[in-house]
Amino acid sequence: MTDRTNRRPLFLLLAAMALAFAFVPALAYADGGAEPAIQKLDELAGKRFAYVNGSVYNLNVQSRLEGTSEEFYPSLSECVAAVEAGKADAAVQLSYCCQLAVNRRPGTVALLPEPVADVSEAFFFPHGSKLTAQFNEIINRFSQDGTLAKLEEKWVAADESGKTLPEQDWDAPNGTLKFATSGVIEPFSYVGEGGVPKGYDVELALFIARELGYHLEVSTIPMDSIFAAVDTGKVDFGGTLTNTPERSAVCDFSESVMPTTISVIVKSTEGSASAGFIDGIVNSFRKTFIEENRWTLILSGLGVTILISVCAGALGLLLGYLAVLARRSGIRWVGKLVDGYQTLMGGIPIVVILMVLYYVVFGSMDVAGELVAIIAFTLSFGATAGSTMWTAVDGIDSIQEETGLALGYTPWQVFSKIIFPQARQQFAPQLMGQFVSLVKETAVVGYIAVQDLTRASDLIRARTMDAFFPLVSTAIIYFLFCLLLAWVLRRIAAKLDVNNRPREIQGVEPR
Repeated sequence: MTDRTNRRPLFLLLAAMALAFAFVPALAYADGGAEPAIQKLDELAGKRFAYVNGSVYNLNVQSRLEGTSEEFYPSLSECVAAVEAGKADAAVQLSYCCQLAVNRRPGTVALLPEPVADVSEAFFFPHGSKLTAQFNEIINRFSQDGTLAKLEEKWVAADESGKTLPEQDWDAPNGTLKFATSGVIEPFSYVGEGGVPKGYDVELALFIARELGYHLEVSTIPMDSIFAAVDTGKVDFGGTLTNTPERSAVCDFSESVMPTTISVIVKSTEGSASAGFIDGIVNSFRKTFIEENRWTLILSGLGVTILISVCAGALGLLLGYLAVLARRSGIRWVGKLVDGYQTLMGGIPIVVILMVLYYVVFGSMDVAGELVAIIAFTLSFGATAGSTMWTAVDGIDSIQEETGLALGYTPWQVFSKIIFPQARQQFAPQLMGQFVSLVKETAVVGYIAVQDLTRASDLIRARTMDAFFPLVSTAIIYFLFCLLLAWVLRRIAAKLDVNNRPREIQGVEPR
C-alpha cells in the first residue's frame, strides 16, 4: 500500500506533462481563421484592447476610438496570446515590436496597415538630474551625424548576426551609470544569448555612457517598476518610454531617441499551417531552450530561486524559533511585539513587502535585489513558522513543564528536552508544506530586478512570442523541484522523528 502511495506523485507528474505537451502545440499552432480579420482601425471601436503593463498607448487609442476597454499584460507575448485566444480583440505596441510579433506567429495574427499614432521614445531621469542635459546634448549630436539612424537600421534588420554590443573597454573616470530597462520590448530592449540585455536602447545608452566617461550597468525590471527604480535612486536612468505630462511630473525626460509609431495586432483570417504534434513540441523546445543557449537563462534563474528559497527558509525557521522563545519569556511587551510582527506580515502581500523594502527601506542604498528578496521572505516565512511553532508548543500540557521543573530541570532544559521535541512532531509536517509554498512564492521577485526562474521565463517568452511552452516548462520545473524538496524534507523529518530511533536501556548489560 505504501509503495503505491509513493508512486502517486510520479503518475500525477507524467499525466501533467502529457496533458501540457498535448495542449501546448494545439494552442501555439491553432487555426487563426475562426474570426474575420479587421481591416480598418475604426472597426475596433468598442472592442477589447491588450496593452503591456506600464504603457500609455491606451490614451492614444481612446483619443481615436470610443467605447474601448483595456486589459494589461506583462509583455507583448501575452497580449498576442490574448488576441489569439479571443480574450482581446487587438494588441497595441510600437510598430517595430508588432511586426516582429506577427513574423513569429505566422497565420495566427496580422498587423493593421493603419498605425494608431506617432510617438517618440526617450530616456528618463530623476528630477533635477544633471544627466538630462548631458544626454540631450549627445542625443542631438547623434541625431545630426546619423548615429541614431545607423542604430535604428542595425536593430530593426532581420539579420541577427550583426546585433552585437561593443565591449566596455574604454576608460571610465566618472564611474558606472545604472540603467533600467524592461528587457521585453524587442528590438529596443531584450535579452540575448547568455541572458545579456541588448537592443537599440541598450547600445545607445552604451554610446552615451562612453561619451560621458562612464561604464554602464544594465538591469532588466518589469516596465511598471522602472519608474519606482528611477524615482528612488536605485538606478540613474531608465528607458525608453513615451513622454506624457503625468510621467513628466515624476521624472525628467531626454530628447526623443527614436520617432516611431504604434500599431495594432489583430487576429488573422488565414489560419496557421498546423504543425504536427511532434514537430510542434520540437519547435517550441528548440526556441525555448536551444536557440541562443536559453537553457542557461533557465538554469541561472533556477539557481537564484533555490538560493533565495533555501536562505529565506533557514533564516525564517531561526526567526520563528526566536519568536517562540520571545513569547515564552513572560515579558508582556515582548509578546505583544511578536504578535504585532506576525499580524503585520500576515496581512501584507509578499510582493508589496518586497517592493517596500527594495524601493523605500533600501531605496538609497546599493543593496542587491537577491539580498532584499532573502530579507523579505525571511520576515514573511519567519512570521508563519513562528506562529505554527507556537501553536504546537502552546498545545503541550502544562503539567509536563511543571513535572520537569519539580524534577530539578531548569526552564530552558524543560523547553528544549521535553516541550519542544513533542511540539516538533506536530508542527514539522505543516512547516514542510509552508516551505514548499515559500519556493513558489519567490516567483514574484522579478519585480525588484531579480532574475529568477519565472523572470527568465518572461524574458524568453518576450523573445519567442510563444506564451505557452515556456510557461508550461517553467511549471514543470517548479513541480519537479518542489517534489524533490518535499521528498528531502520528509526524509529529514523521518530522521528527527523520535519514534524511528532505536531505543536502548542504558546502564543494563545485555544477557
